Amino acid sequence: MTSGLPENGAITVSLSELMELAGFHASGHYRALTRQSLARLSTANFEINGGWRDHPNRRWITTTFHFIESLTYTHQGEAGVFDERTTMEIRLASQLVASMRSGYTKPLNMTFMKSLSRPKTRILFRLLDAIRHDPEEPEHTSDTFETSLVEWADQCKISSVRMQDMHRALASPHEELIRRGYLREVTYSGRGQRQRVFYEFAPSFTQIDASLLARFRGHGVTDGVSRALAQTYNITLLLTRIEQFEDLLESRQLVVKKSAAAALVHLIKNPDQYEAPARKTGDVRVNSRMAEDKARRKAEGPPAPESALEDWVATMSPSERGDHLSRQLRLLLGSRLSALELDHLRFRAVTGELDVTAVLRDALRHTSERRIDGFLLSLRASLRDVGQPI
Repeated sequence: MTSGLPENGAITVSLSELMELAGFHASGHYRALTRQSLARLSTANFEINGGWRDHPNRRWITTTFHFIESLTYTHQGEAGVFDERTTMEIRLASQLVASMRSGYTKPLNMTFMKSLSRPKTRILFRLLDAIRHDPEEPEHTSDTFETSLVEWADQCKISSVRMQDMHRALASPHEELIRRGYLREVTYSGRGQRQRVFYEFAPSFTQIDASLLARFRGHGVTDGVSRALAQTYNITLLLTRIEQFEDLLESRQLVVKKSAAAALVHLIKNPDQYEAPARKTGDVRVNSRMAEDKARRKAEGPPAPESALEDWVATMSPSERGDHLSRQLRLLLGSRLSALELDHLRFRAVTGELDVTAVLRDALRHTSERRIDGFLLSLRASLRDVGQPI
């Protein structure tokens, strides 16, 4: 989600960022494991029978695909070996991209899941978080869920067939999810093999994605309203409608009468009352300006004061500093920088050869002034000046 929803499904990310998201340690062993995992996702065939949905057209889809259509990455030595500098461009399967952009594929709350203490709790959370969404109306969530205990234990990978073992295996995950505020209550009914488990979700639980919260703040929507919307609609649908709102403003098909916040909330709740944004495909300058403005709005919140930004960057480790620069440039510039260019920039940030705060201030200023092409030229020239082959 931090990359938005690119139409071509291409995501540029550093190896260290990807390993952090996966919960891997920064070591050679886990670099090799990450490479093997990506290779499998690039070559293994996945077949989904009636499990996906073309939600706008209300049609089910059966499809066979590779999860990753293409993988491009930088490296120092032999091909097939990642190093600590590796930056990659991952292009996802078109079927997966279409499903995400249509609002049907639900993103996982990685922050909350990684904070859970037990693997079994994480498995249970993933199952519950997915199953409480109606496949016919994925933007709506259920407050309760009931199922057969025997069938549920099988889905939770509990191998024992003894009912007391099922209760024991689920007890700790249940306790943690209740303590963390995700579940309100768990009860059992029935006897023997016919026992059923009933879940009641906590209505107040909403861990809104940070990038989504920043997008809302950019239009003046208060955090309370943002969280209320996140309780009703999934993040993919909200991001899609924010982009629709921004495109309508840019094309002047929508004129804000009261406030941008009120207009955006009305569009989210009443999408059928709004037309699709007009596209001026023949005007390169208009399209370029719209893309730059949208990239700027996708940045995580308003730029911090210079001293605050410098103090914040100063607290980061070299690797964190490099990842922060790479991530912010991707948010501001989209796909204008290649994986190789981001590799060089991140490396210079890690080694201290590049002033991260100066580059980010420069990028924000040029983006806001719609002079991004000049910034890119100077940035690429600086890489050539230090002998980096671009």
